[in-house]
Amino acid sequence: MIAFPLLSLWDKKALVFNFSLIGVKLRYKGTYLGFLWNVLEPILTFLILYVVFTSIRERSGDFGIYLLTGIVMYHVFARGTLNGLASFHNNKNFIITLNINREFYPAIAVGSVTLTTLVEVAVLFALFPFFQFTPDTTALLIFLPVLLILLLVLGLTYLLSVISVFLKDIQPLWAVIVHVIFFISPIFWYVKDVDGILLDILKINPVGQIIELTHHIVVFGQIPPLNDWLNTLAIVLGILFFGFFVFKKYQNKIAEEL
Repeated sequence: MIAFPLLSLWDKKALVFNFSLIGVKLRYKGTYLGFLWNVLEPILTFLILYVVFTSIRERSGDFGIYLLTGIVMYHVFARGTLNGLASFHNNKNFIITLNINREFYPAIAVGSVTLTTLVEVAVLFALFPFFQFTPDTTALLIFLPVLLILLLVLGLTYLLSVISVFLKDIQPLWAVIVHVIFFISPIFWYVKDVDGILLDILKINPVGQIIELTHHIVVFGQIPPLNDWLNTLAIVLGILFFGFFVFKKYQNKIAEEL
């Protein structure tokens, strides 16, 4: 029988949601600003980069919105995969003592990032007037790249969370990879301004592709060609099902390794 991601947890969706919400609350427990940090992190990153890049290059068009949109999408990917990677270690006691479907833990990790993503996207739209930016109706399609980035996070969470159980070095290594992805994705640079190796990398960089799809529908008011959507979707689904395959193969060994 073919297994599909999250299908076995569908009847427990309310439980996944509640634990996802608890995960968000626990992440900021003990901080003065609490959940506001979820919004401040990408905004502070944006402010620093905006000041730097508008100081060293001519300010053009809607660079502020372009930059902020890229940072928000990248932040979903970075926070989602880094937190998802540690989902088994963070729930070690539950895994050892309770007989719960192992898929539950990556699901609640991604569920938590989904909730915070909705807030970040809402803040993005709320900041449009500050930049005197009026989006086209195509901006309403932002749920499509958001869905793609969340599916990508889910696939990588399946893969990385299992690998981290057997190889703890994956945690610092992945932190470096996430940092590299920031620079090779079109966040502070425009695709039209680069060539050579950056464009070649972009063809296999799903994060960069999703960010560029978001730029088109939000910043440029354009609907990208169908081929662009299909190519990105193919890579994302490939990672999702590969990650899920590895997860299903090794899930029964997780408790004994922890």
